[in-house]
Amino acid sequence: MSARIAPAQPPWPEAVQASFDRMPRDWMPPFQLFTVLARDPRLYTAFVRGAVTYLPGSHLTIRQREVLLLRVTARCGCAYEWGMRVHYFANEAGLSDAQQHASVHADAEADCWTEDDRVLVRLADQLNDACDVDDALWRDLAERFTPEAILELLMLAGYYRTVGVLANSLRLPLEPGVGRPFPPAQAAST
Repeated sequence: MSARIAPAQPPWPEAVQASFDRMPRDWMPPFQLFTVLARDPRLYTAFVRGAVTYLPGSHLTIRQREVLLLRVTARCGCAYEWGMRVHYFANEAGLSDAQQHASVHADAEADCWTEDDRVLVRLADQLNDACDVDDALWRDLAERFTPEAILELLMLAGYYRTVGVLANSLRLPLEPGVGRPFPPAQAAST
């Protein structure tokens, strides 16, 4: 399977190459999403500048970020990004196989989630379903997170929704060696 829009090929424009040079070595060759966007360096630059995930001084733990993003990408049906997040961050975030499975096939009430995880799963679900947060969930968020952390959560959800739209619409195949498909629907072991 190949993407609907072919990726740009090296040599990359100077600004794009400089950006690729700053990426972690295990992201090389550059991911397909980046190389397709690199067809227009302006679009590529705007996209990577919007990536709040890697801002220094996050208001969130890696676990909080990844619980939210696994659920956001799962709800978008974006196996491309979900699988890369599992590959690169699930272990560091302390996410079990059961939690990874639940991010795709369960809801916020799944036994594997902590109370804090449940709030993040609910947030991803409400943003997916309504592009809004109801008052009850807002109160739960405010009890657990600073206003700045809530802003970061909202921005992350929106950004990764955009990733889902791009990856799904472009029909990007899983990245070789790092992409993982969604787990099958049967229950995962804890």
